[in-house]
Amino acid sequence: MHVVGKVLAGIGAVTLLLSGIMLVFGVTDISEKSENVNYVISGQSNGTVAVYDSDFQGDIGFTIFVEGTYEDTNNDGIWDICDQVNITAIHDGKIMENFGTNESFVVNASDDERFYYEFVTGNNECASQHGETAMVDGKNLVKIGRACWGCMSGTLTIESNEPVWVVYDDEEIAELVGGFFTAFAGTCFLPCGCCLLILGLILGFVLPDGSQQAVAFTGTGVAEAPVDSGIPMPTEDSEPAHAYYGDMIARGFDPELAEKMTRDQYPGFNQ
Repeated sequence: MHVVGKVLAGIGAVTLLLSGIMLVFGVTDISEKSENVNYVISGQSNGTVAVYDSDFQGDIGFTIFVEGTYEDTNNDGIWDICDQVNITAIHDGKIMENFGTNESFVVNASDDERFYYEFVTGNNECASQHGETAMVDGKNLVKIGRACWGCMSGTLTIESNEPVWVVYDDEEIAELVGGFFTAFAGTCFLPCGCCLLILGLILGFVLPDGSQQAVAFTGTGVAEAPVDSGIPMPTEDSEPAHAYYGDMIARGFDPELAEKMTRDQYPGFNQ
């Protein structure tokens, strides 16, 4: 098997192995993060959480769950759970006003309420149209709203008359994105590894290996197989005449011409 084929096949095999590992780790990470959510506040009626805002552009914020079910028994278009739970969220850091738009700008901290319901896009009402549920330690949780949209670095203080479970969305998204890119990279490199491996195997069996006899090129540019002239090729212990003749043959000269040129330099050669 030719050395070029061996090298390419080896690179392809290693790339294939690494891409497979990356793909498995990425998919596993995404699956685990989807099932195991980290709650920065878990089952408490109050607490404080740090807002990091690593890009200084404002954070997506926090999702807040409470124990209960989605019901609208009086058919007023509002989830009953929203009438039972009162939540306040105060952030002591700066706010990116109009966060997520081209008209965003930084404003100083204020005592404005940072909690809002999020069931209908653009509304700050607990409308009974859709929701999000979760299960933690056998408790059925429902999403009641979110807090701190556009908050910059600081501390968010949450107060509630019922225990809450709070998810830091930016951290969860960052971890999911990391798993996604690992899986994506593995998926991209997988076909590359396959191609290199197949190409290496093909070249390895098609190209002649180093054990085959070398081809000599004549002055005409036409490749010819070496011709056995009956004259022994030189070795390390050969006399100068045989060494000279061997050099002529190696350079592609016709054996008869090489023998004649050698006799010109070393009379009596091969006689």
